[in-house]
Amino acid sequence: MSLLMIWSVFTLGEKIIMRLCPTEEETVDLLNKVLSGNKLASEALAKVVHQDVIFTDPALDSIEISIPQDILAIWVDPIDSTYQYIKGSADIKSNQGIFPSGLQCVTILIGVYDIQTGVPLMGVINQPFVSQDLGTLRWKGQCYWGLSYMGTNIHSLQSPLSARNSREARSPVTANPSSGAESPHPFSAVISTSEKEPIKAALTRVCGERIFRAAGAGYKSLCVVLGLVDIYIFSEDTTFKWDSCAAHAILRAMGGGMVDLKECLERHPQAGLDLPQLVYHVGNEGAAGVDQWANKGGLIAYRSRKQLEAFLSLLIQHLAPKDTHT
Repeated sequence: MSLLMIWSVFTLGEKIIMRLCPTEEETVDLLNKVLSGNKLASEALAKVVHQDVIFTDPALDSIEISIPQDILAIWVDPIDSTYQYIKGSADIKSNQGIFPSGLQCVTILIGVYDIQTGVPLMGVINQPFVSQDLGTLRWKGQCYWGLSYMGTNIHSLQSPLSARNSREARSPVTANPSSGAESPHPFSAVISTSEKEPIKAALTRVCGERIFRAAGAGYKSLCVVLGLVDIYIFSEDTTFKWDSCAAHAILRAMGGGMVDLKECLERHPQAGLDLPQLVYHVGNEGAAGVDQWANKGGLIAYRSRKQLEAFLSLLIQHLAPKDTHT
């Protein structure tokens, strides 16, 4: 069995390298050291990580595609929105389907990209805490995926019929029913609670009251994937490649994408230029450690290029000149 994950644990002065071992028994022994001799817990965890998972999906079953494994690399975020996971709040109310905080904001992100171009090709977002059974207190989760490769664009939110036709054309973008063209505020956006004031002020003029705050970069991206909002915008440099790669791949399969906010603001309104899509194979020049993999210019996640261009046009109108250089 291949090595899936490694992390370091320090306990009682001993450094333990935790890994998935070749056999279940060996993994139990290793977990037992970390869990202070709790063999029942060690056996339960080892059984889960060593089990064979059979995954079927009508959309995937309807196509045949071959991608060379030697061009692929992967970004994984095992727990995005860690604070919400630790806090464990299960009673947060949603605002038009969007949760500002709580376990619903926790996601597991797996993004696969081309090591030569940095283009995201496949993405999986697992939302383990979607709804809770009030009787058993057990949670039900949901998994979303997308694949965009060499003209094939499929995702888990489309029907099997449209998946079969995906080689000929991208699947249509699902319109946000509340984004009426005649509305004075035709767009909706999800943002971080730490977003900069100039961006928030401009967004208020573009989106009116249809601005939602939520925890977790993965969850905010998922809100765009699900069509709960039109745009996820973040102007800081505190998201990373593992935060964005999975959703970016899914959005590409839907006809959208994820772009560098700073570059968009500097390029606009020069029509015809390629959008500055985020890439995942090259670190930031001069940066060290995790900072080399930060999305340095911020980001915008979107479902439709036409919609993005219209949004940017309005946003820039309401940003002061100095604020277009975030």
